[in-house]
Amino acid sequence: MTTGPTFARHTIYHGAAAERVLLVVGDLNGDGQPEIVVASRRGANGLYWLERPAGGDWRGEWRMHLMDDAYPSLEAGGVLYDLTGTGTLDFIGGGDFSTRHVSWWECPDDPAERWTRRLIWSLPGGQCHDQFVADMDGDGRPELYFWNQGVRRLYGVPVPDDPRVTPWPGVFLVVEDALEEGFAVADVDGDGQAELISGLSWFRIRPGGAVERHEYATGYVSPRVAAADFSGDGVVEVVIAEGDASYRRADSPYGRVVHFGQGGDPEAPWEAQVLHDQLLDPHSVAVADFDGDGRPDLFVGELGHPGGRDTHPPKQRIFYSREGGLVEEIIDQGLGTHEAKAIELDGVTGIAGKPYRGLRSQVPRTPEIDGVQIWMPE
Repeated sequence: MTTGPTFARHTIYHGAAAERVLLVVGDLNGDGQPEIVVASRRGANGLYWLERPAGGDWRGEWRMHLMDDAYPSLEAGGVLYDLTGTGTLDFIGGGDFSTRHVSWWECPDDPAERWTRRLIWSLPGGQCHDQFVADMDGDGRPELYFWNQGVRRLYGVPVPDDPRVTPWPGVFLVVEDALEEGFAVADVDGDGQAELISGLSWFRIRPGGAVERHEYATGYVSPRVAAADFSGDGVVEVVIAEGDASYRRADSPYGRVVHFGQGGDPEAPWEAQVLHDQLLDPHSVAVADFDGDGRPDLFVGELGHPGGRDTHPPKQRIFYSREGGLVEEIIDQGLGTHEAKAIELDGVTGIAGKPYRGLRSQVPRTPEIDGVQIWMPE
């Protein structure tokens, strides 16, 4: 039974074969409409943004603007934020397992020109999968939070008055001995202040970097994290999807999507409900009102096997908020997506994403594998 709108998939860009590791959405050129930033693992294949076609019809081929093709590597994650206070969005990203950097790219006066990369911090280990910017300690200054999986740590650093300084001063440790990822922000404990949700924990962060950690779950791998009041009872819930289960889980090649609800005490372990346990690397989660009823819904996107050896066709799902629960509906299948995000085009909310396929894979690559897709309700 169909509970939501019918979605159609549109491929808006075709590129050369590459390992596209990230996708983020934001208004880069100040036209009031979102653009799409995509990056390949290696700089030779480029960090770039996509501009909707002239005339405004987003269903056509979007125009590519190269931002940088000389960075050492990039990893999944990335965030857009106005670091310089100019009113334009800058980009923050981190390296993969082979490099040790978290960097930012300054948006030029004309965002169609090349962007300037600057080092934020040299990491103690490889892989910086996921970054997030927010003022979580309430001192009026935003902080950058970033994972460094190579040393199993989560770090934070205040955004300096002049972000062009290298490295940024004041890096502090949030948590160690945690091979996790993912970010969300919500008022977890109902005190009127937002808390940071990252990996399998939520954190109260005080001015000066003092951290209070509360684990809401244990035993899950590579969590992609989403938070919202899906049930409508005024209490925040968390959903995680095991995005890299094919090589992180020892007991199964499949990833789980799990809903966590508070049992009355947010500082105690939360109550888990498995929504699905047979997914091929569900590496995308996004919260938005996809059906226009005023309640948050949850998108979960299957990547498929990163080498293309799929045991079933990857599916894209929306879990709709219905009568205090989440009801699953498949909106598309046959093409995987990775790091997909909610996007609003002309007042309608859909999903922007792209596949990921390793370059060493012997599975034939169709043009769609190296494209960027949008799913929109019809």
